[in-house]
Amino acid sequence: MAQDIAMHFGDATVSAQLNDTATARAFAALLPVTVRMSASAVGVCGAASFELPVDSASIHRGWANGDINYNPGGGWLAVFFDDEENSPRYGDQFTIGCIAGPLTTLRALSGTYDVLIEACA
Repeated sequence: MAQDIAMHFGDATVSAQLNDTATARAFAALLPVTVRMSASAVGVCGAASFELPVDSASIHRGWANGDINYNPGGGWLAVFFDDEENSPRYGDQFTIGCIAGPLTTLRALSGTYDVLIEACA
């Protein structure tokens, strides 16, 4: 079953939903968790202080705008809001969820954040 989550980027909060994969369920079991993430032109990304189990057959290239991806090789977590048309050049992607709603809040972010990610009741 999918899990609703909230991601807090400073004063901005974004709603999202984790998918029903073993990797996403393992991530949900860790919540609440804080990940230091930096905004870029295509997303917000940071090194994960945890390791998640991943079915290697499901690792893919690229993302869709709004995806929340885990990179098992690099050990990072990312929320993408742009550049999906060019994203296939990036491998080692595993999608664990997606943003629920408009991406405008994410596109307005700049700088680095201690992102609190928590389950919604």
